[in-house]
Amino acid sequence: MIGRLLGFRGLIATLTSRELKARYRGSWLGFVWSLVNPILLLGVYTVVFDFIFTPRMAGASPYSVFLLTGLFPWIWLSTSLVESTSSLLVNAALIRKAVFPAEVLPVVVALANLVHFLLALPIILAAILGARMLGFEVGGWSALLMPLAIVVLLPFVAGLGLALAALNVHFKDTRDLLQNLLTLLFFLTPILYPMAGLAHLPWLEMVMKLNPGTPFVRLFQEVLFYGNLPEAGLWLQASGLALLAWTVGAWIFERLAPTLVEAV
Repeated sequence: MIGRLLGFRGLIATLTSRELKARYRGSWLGFVWSLVNPILLLGVYTVVFDFIFTPRMAGASPYSVFLLTGLFPWIWLSTSLVESTSSLLVNAALIRKAVFPAEVLPVVVALANLVHFLLALPIILAAILGARMLGFEVGGWSALLMPLAIVVLLPFVAGLGLALAALNVHFKDTRDLLQNLLTLLFFLTPILYPMAGLAHLPWLEMVMKLNPGTPFVRLFQEVLFYGNLPEAGLWLQASGLALLAWTVGAWIFERLAPTLVEAV
């Protein structure tokens, strides 16, 4: 699978570019919307959570910045999975062409949403810098490790995307099941609250640690918000899940690939 994808890297780049252009085709601002949305989110979260509700949780101040550092990687993950699930059915005309490699479509979705995450990243970094100027001890040189966190998360997203795309061709309710599961997992991931705030609820802390999305979100929070070097155990956990997701996802896609043309 990896060898074939590398062989089609030119096609993947072209389709990713097409996907990005199609998303903003006909709009006046174009890619500027990728900056407008995170700016609006930052503004709303700052007003609501730092001035109105002012939640008091250890290790999450300022709360709006803490929220963004976990929310944006989650948006990349969840959006990619939902869109990957439908990627084969949406591009059925391409799949029916014998020479078209169907496996590139979920990967293109993951890469396109990665670009949107990268476009929003300056807003996160600006929020962290602003918080530091206000005296909050957030961020640091550990942000240089963020590309490594992205490299770890990408095969996790792409692997699950491959499996979900192939399964959705045969089981059309896969997308609906996934959306409900992601809603549940969102609240079981340390995005709205830090892991340190669950010390009095050990059972919930254990459930959150079993959530496959938790180590990836924590990686981004550690390097961006807390300014820490993530522990080796956290890197190993995230890398192991990424390897498992890619292996299983590629295997499922390979097994179902011969039946995709007839089923789409």
